[in-house]
Amino acid sequence: MMSPPGTRTYVSPLREAGAAATRRQILAAAAEVFEQRGWSGTTLSRVAVHAGVSIKTIQAQFGTKASLLTSTVDFAVRGEPGPESSARRGVVQAIRAAASAPEALALHARMTTEVNARAAGLAAVVEAGVAGEVSLVPLWERMLENMQFGVRWAAETVRAKPGLRRDLTAGAVETVFQIAMAWSTYRTLASTREMSREEIEAWIWELYQRMLLS
Repeated sequence: MMSPPGTRTYVSPLREAGAAATRRQILAAAAEVFEQRGWSGTTLSRVAVHAGVSIKTIQAQFGTKASLLTSTVDFAVRGEPGPESSARRGVVQAIRAAASAPEALALHARMTTEVNARAAGLAAVVEAGVAGEVSLVPLWERMLENMQFGVRWAAETVRAKPGLRRDLTAGAVETVFQIAMAWSTYRTLASTREMSREEIEAWIWELYQRMLLS
């Protein structure tokens, strides 16, 4: 229903804050259920129970299970629902502004570890589910495109800074980032090698030092 001319629709900040908190609650619950149950084993009703909300609330905000998974992946990558968080933008800006390759790589190792700690498990859910669910294809393709963009961006940014080995080609630098940033790398180190988040960050930092720094 449209408001009469000359009037403004009042939006309660308290109501907006409550809606945002509910959305975060649902997305956090969805991440846990998707990782535990996989694509086929997850239902909106399971997520609703885990989040402590009604299934109608989830359907009103996200619609389908595929849309919920898409929002959950975005939430995991950004660390916050909605547009990219200011914290993540700050890290990206710090990497750009770093005075040397070692400084930029240390920041990148931390950012990569933090993102994949939240997103690597969900990436496995999408990868496994996309074979039998066509609605997941756009999400999986976007994830792969974003990964390649991130690899190229990291390589181009670091190659412009002092301290990097000068004998490395652009392709060689990208290969190192491809390995460090891969969701499968994080999952292997966390599950097979039973490494903590801090140990994984240290492993990536050591990889960067051995392969990229002079």
